[in-house]
Amino acid sequence: MHYKSILLIAIAGWCALATALPSDRQQPIKIESDRAIQDDKKGITVYEGSVVIRQGTIKINADKVTVYSDKNQVDKIICVGKPAHYQQRPNLEDGLVFASGDTIEYYLASDKIALLTNASLEQNGTTITGDKINYDLKAEVVKATAGGNKRERIQMIIPPSNQKDAD
Repeated sequence: MHYKSILLIAIAGWCALATALPSDRQQPIKIESDRAIQDDKKGITVYEGSVVIRQGTIKINADKVTVYSDKNQVDKIICVGKPAHYQQRPNLEDGLVFASGDTIEYYLASDKIALLTNASLEQNGTTITGDKINYDLKAEVVKATAGGNKRERIQMIIPPSNQKDAD
């Protein structure tokens, strides 16, 4: 009887996770901060002081967040920190995606994120760093660029567990 209860709880937990992943965008956006200023005419709300944003599996931490709205629809979120942090579970097969940058631009309509200055993106042990990283959440495509200095380059680290052995 005990193992049936555990199995039922495990299945319920898996189902909750499975339904949460594709529906992150259908979840409410919850924002916590020390202070906020809302300008309805401009469609801008600025949050400051240990800002935390949650939407489904998405979690963002920043020092300052500016939310841009058009006709009561959130269009864009700009997060600034030293660095600002983003995490999300994009699908069941892969682990959490961890991203950071001094500025994170999150474009909700196109499901894209731009990580600017000291950018880093990590998933399943693989890490890529650069001056700018663009991440298409829908297509799961990452594009990284180095800074203007020729000595700066992007860097990717792939752990041995993610490498295929040559036969």
